[in-house]
Amino acid sequence: MSTLLQAHCERLKAEVGTERTERLGTIRHGDIARFAVASHAPPPRPGPGEATAPPLFLSSVMGWGVGPAESELDADGTAASDTRGIPLGGVRLMGAGQDLEFHHPVRAGVSVVVHTSLDDVQLKHGRSGSLLLLRIRRRFTDEDGTPLVTCHESFIAR
Repeated sequence: MSTLLQAHCERLKAEVGTERTERLGTIRHGDIARFAVASHAPPPRPGPGEATAPPLFLSSVMGWGVGPAESELDADGTAASDTRGIPLGGVRLMGAGQDLEFHHPVRAGVSVVVHTSLDDVQLKHGRSGSLLLLRIRRRFTDEDGTPLVTCHESFIAR
C-alpha cells in the first residue's frame, strides 16, 4: 500500500471527531432564486422571508463567496475552503455519495452555521491501487442551533 496514503490515513485518524464551526452568513432571496434556476427547481415565492430553499441547497453550495483564484485550487479542483477546515491537502478527492436528513425548512433571512467533522477514515486497496474512504458529517443549523440539514458525505481520496 502507498506509504503516502498510509501517512495521510494516520494524520486524518487524529482528526476524527473534531468539529469545526463556520458561520456561512445569511441566506438571501437571490441565493435561493439562483440555485432554483441552476437546479431546475421551482422559483421561490417573491417577498421577504417567504422564499424557501430547495432541499439540496445547503448541501450543494460549496462556497458562499466569489471563490478562490485558480492558482489556489488543488489538482482535483478543490480548495482548502471546500473541506471546511479538515486537512485534506495532498490528496485528490472524489465524491462518493450523500445521505441527507432534513430537519427544518431553509428560508431567506436565516443565518446559517455549518458544523463539520470527520467521522471515519479507512485505508483500502482496490483494483486500481490504494485509496482512502472518508466519511464527513456537515450539520447545518441556524444561529440559535436549530438543526436545518444534516449531511453525511462519503469521499474517496487518492
